[in-house]
Amino acid sequence: MLKNNDYWKKRMELLEESQLKKGQAYVQDLEKQYRVASQNIEKEISTWYSRFAINNNITMAEAKKLLNTKELKEFKWNVKDYIKFGEENALNQQWMKELENASARVHVSKLEALKLQMQQQVEVLYGNQQDGLDKLLRNVYSEGYYHTAWEIQKGFNIGWDLHDLNSNQLDKLLSKPWTLDNKTFSDRLWGNKQQLVGSLQTQLSQSVIRGQSPDKAIKAISEQFNVDKKKAGRLVMTESAAFASASQKDCFNALDVERFEIVATLDNNTSEICQDLDGEVFDMKDYQVGVTAPPFHPWCRTTTVPFFDDNYTERAARGADGKTYYVPGNMKYADWKKRFVDGGSKEGLKEVLPGQTVMKAKTFKEKIQDVKDTIAANGGKIEEADIQNAGKAVQEELQVKRVDLKAEVDALEKQYKETGIEEVESQLSKLKQARRGLVDLNEVGLSDMNSLDEKYDELMKKKFQLNPIASELQEKLREAKGKYAGK
Repeated sequence: MLKNNDYWKKRMELLEESQLKKGQAYVQDLEKQYRVASQNIEKEISTWYSRFAINNNITMAEAKKLLNTKELKEFKWNVKDYIKFGEENALNQQWMKELENASARVHVSKLEALKLQMQQQVEVLYGNQQDGLDKLLRNVYSEGYYHTAWEIQKGFNIGWDLHDLNSNQLDKLLSKPWTLDNKTFSDRLWGNKQQLVGSLQTQLSQSVIRGQSPDKAIKAISEQFNVDKKKAGRLVMTESAAFASASQKDCFNALDVERFEIVATLDNNTSEICQDLDGEVFDMKDYQVGVTAPPFHPWCRTTTVPFFDDNYTERAARGADGKTYYVPGNMKYADWKKRFVDGGSKEGLKEVLPGQTVMKAKTFKEKIQDVKDTIAANGGKIEEADIQNAGKAVQEELQVKRVDLKAEVDALEKQYKETGIEEVESQLSKLKQARRGLVDLNEVGLSDMNSLDEKYDELMKKKFQLNPIASELQEKLREAKGKYAGK
């Protein structure tokens, strides 16, 4: 029997939260990649200054001088290593061509050599981004599509075969722009990369012209990386939201859903547009990303749910084998996917008869009232079937409440993580290791023990400020987890 609309909201909100976590996890991984690339470039700049600068200063005239025979030979060794890495990791072909040209040159200036070394780090960074984001979006779409179908079929208690998403379909989807400027995520990555390379090279030239020390040059370069890192995070989360939305749209259409409702995550961070659209219902023919469907803006957390009115009935659909089956409410996702997506056996599942319809589910009170009415009609005599029906109603109600408890646990875990105390404690742990000499100071981004002590004191103050709210959330989380576990 079809669940009520609150059921869909809870299930789709949990699915959206799961999809968001995938994007957030990749953003955290990206931050590490940016840190590594930035540190590598800092080393390149430091080495360059130590070799060619006098008293930490180098003029543009000196920077434009050609590498001598020994330096040129060393430069070409580096370029050959870059080419080998590019061939093994499928780096951008345009960059590979530039490296081939560089390896054949007999005149290379000191500044050109450093710029090429810097760009190699950016090309590696963006090559990883291209592969990582492509993999993430494929996963977000396919998992979103299948999990949406699973939730809907579970909600109807009926299931039928769905086609398996193949790589060609996903290739077409990823190559199709969804924004008004007609750009794909690959186009945006390429544009961001070119902008970062240009910014870094301009910054380096300006640092030399101004006669800046290597420390100032490195700081300026690091700031450029931080700007680009934020841009990358915004791109990941927005594209993830767009492909999650696309997966829901395509799944709704495949399952003949006619209308959908906007459900926003309502908290202090919710945008005005998402607040205004929360609860709005649209026809599927009007589903348009950014207008009637999320994402409505960068970092959007809004989702969509199938909408069915109180009088809705659904005629059982026919699967690829011409049959439709009842789906138990406790069927796990892996079992559902094996049976209805991967072509597995339907053994043990009851077939739905042709022409049967699925009605909107009754509330808990209505189910119990039905049992009472049956007993009253039977002269007050309680049959075994009455006990079973009442027990079933109670179990179904408990299952719904578990969904609420799971949502509460997830929300509290998110709030606790957002306090930032885990990151503070992680940094403090690393600083303690550095104090004991277990890790190098460079690994924690510090140069001497004085700066370590200052950083440690700063983090301890921050932890002291965060402790009250973090402790309160931990206590609430323990209680919620206890209730969810039935304790």
